[in-house]
Amino acid sequence: MAFFGTSKSDEEALRAAAQQGGLQQSESNPSLHRSASSAYETASEFTNDDISQVDPASIADNEHFDRYSEAIVNDHGPSHNHDDRPSTAQGTAVDDDEDNIKSFRAPSNDNVDYSNMTENELNRIATTSDTLSNLEREVTRQESRDGLVDPKDLDWDSRDDKANPQNWPLWKKWFITLSVAVDCLCVSLGSSLYVEAVPELQVKMGISQTLGIAGLTFYLIGLALGPVFASPISEVIGRRWIYIVSLPLSMLFTMGVGLAKNIRTVLVLRFFAGYFGSPPMAIAGGTVSDLWGNSPPQMSIAMAFFCVAAFLGPVVGPILGGFAAEHKNWQWTQWVSLMFSGAVLPLLCLCPETFKPAILKKRAIARGIKLEKPKLTWPLVKTMLTVFLFRPAEMLVVEPIVCLTSFYIAFVFAVLFGFFEAFPIIFRGIYGMGIGVSGLPFIGVGVGLITGVACYIALDHIKFFPKNPDGTRGNFDEDGNPIWDAPESRLLVAEVGSIFLPVALFWLAWTARESIHWIVPTLAGIPFGFGLIWVFFGIVLYYSMAYPPQYVASALAANNLLRYILASVFPLFVFQMYERLHVDWATSTFAFIAVAMVPIPFAFHKFGPTIRQRSKYGYAAYFKRLAAEKKAREEEKAAKQGQEKFVPSNDISSDSEDNQKGGSPYDQSSRTENDAEKRVAEAV
Repeated sequence: MAFFGTSKSDEEALRAAAQQGGLQQSESNPSLHRSASSAYETASEFTNDDISQVDPASIADNEHFDRYSEAIVNDHGPSHNHDDRPSTAQGTAVDDDEDNIKSFRAPSNDNVDYSNMTENELNRIATTSDTLSNLEREVTRQESRDGLVDPKDLDWDSRDDKANPQNWPLWKKWFITLSVAVDCLCVSLGSSLYVEAVPELQVKMGISQTLGIAGLTFYLIGLALGPVFASPISEVIGRRWIYIVSLPLSMLFTMGVGLAKNIRTVLVLRFFAGYFGSPPMAIAGGTVSDLWGNSPPQMSIAMAFFCVAAFLGPVVGPILGGFAAEHKNWQWTQWVSLMFSGAVLPLLCLCPETFKPAILKKRAIARGIKLEKPKLTWPLVKTMLTVFLFRPAEMLVVEPIVCLTSFYIAFVFAVLFGFFEAFPIIFRGIYGMGIGVSGLPFIGVGVGLITGVACYIALDHIKFFPKNPDGTRGNFDEDGNPIWDAPESRLLVAEVGSIFLPVALFWLAWTARESIHWIVPTLAGIPFGFGLIWVFFGIVLYYSMAYPPQYVASALAANNLLRYILASVFPLFVFQMYERLHVDWATSTFAFIAVAMVPIPFAFHKFGPTIRQRSKYGYAAYFKRLAAEKKAREEEKAAKQGQEKFVPSNDISSDSEDNQKGGSPYDQSSRTENDAEKRVAEAV
């Protein structure tokens, strides 16, 4: 079977080129966190993330970051623990003896030949790889000095280690999952609660409707920019403190909005409320991945709770905010947000840390193991910016798959936020509903979202992970290795969802009139919510399989950034659009655009393999780069061997004495931080 995006002849040519150069795995291999199913993990959340070292002989636990979208990625890959990395077992390295400390060094992967791997082997590694946190290992790791151990060299004591979140009791795992999901609900709820305050703000502050709705725009821009910095920070300090610190900060700015006396203050504080509230949306997928990475079927259910919570926020907000503004005042839209956040904060404080490196580091310190202190270096910062900002921007331009599908998801997401302006025009203007009651039609969208998630779980269990006679799920070969379908198979979900979207929009456009009962346009929200969530699931899953792991996080970051930026712009012109084109043709305009986008998933289903073969970031280009890098390393190695012939004899004897003391050639090498930084820069 050929690699993703390559024909058999191309595969043979690539392998030949790689083998001629003696392809070997570089010490650091960037890869995605699974986001848990990330990230938003994973989607963390789907992961919870992007640069890592992968040991194909013993695949590590998933440690993904990112956003709930990244989280979905990860529930499609089995997770395997590996026992060949050093554990934090008591007594293994509590002494200062240098020989014992060096026993913690991870085995080298230099003999691994990725060019001979099958498609399924490579994809299995991609979907179960470690996360961006391991980039820090490559950038900062040096020869062990003074008996210090690199924290990234630590591992679980065994597969059944009780400290491993994947081995925790079900009640504990579900408590954390639901707490994180409700946290994301509070953050997304804050975006739409404010909308119902705009009419009163217009009167009290003497502003236009467009300026008033800009408070939503600023909040969404904050949600777009926050994950760029939150995800890397979580890989350094862990996830728990991100939750505990970010929510109170967002609450402070939300309180400031409620106390603001002018629109300038409102807009600035709304931005920071969204900015500091966004981290949970970025790392929740990683948390879900930490908990459920070893059970893809259960991961699907956990991801369902997370995703439905994140998407339900914009749906529930207009309902609660409408009644609060109608029966109290506009400030109560912010007080309701504070009440929800305040109720969730104690739950987050009760949640333990789930991020593997943070748990192992804390346990190692308790056991008396001396650890190296991480160093924040420019190559690490540069790589973070590349993964989360520069490369996503480039992929939006040069990658047809990322460009078109990101605009598709962003458009659908923006239409949802455009409904914040459209629904009041329809249900207040046409049907004469009050501020509070006019938010109830959003229930239709919520029903569609919940139905879509439930149907997706069923499809996932029936088609992608069918149940086997022995009780396991998924397809396996004779050796017990997972068999993966082509990436385009996941586009089935997006194809179905793309049909529902224009149907829902035309339904709403031509039934919203006085002669037709209000329940009819309300029911149009059901197929819209269903189509929205299925298009989102299908495209994110396609990313996870269409690109090498080190580029998936960048593709997801591009999607997330564009989605929130476009959603922040739509509400600014929807009112004028409906005022000039009226409800029928304004909504039909969105429907026609949705019709024009229907062919996107179908086109990639048919032409995806060809496009991926020519992609700058696809697997074909990836293996060509590996072959070139292998050749360069071989030439560099040959040059170094030539120089060693002129090393004085006393230096050679000194090296021999060091080796006799127990240090391996790897540990006794003179590798410097600059060398590590150079390798990471070349890998990225």
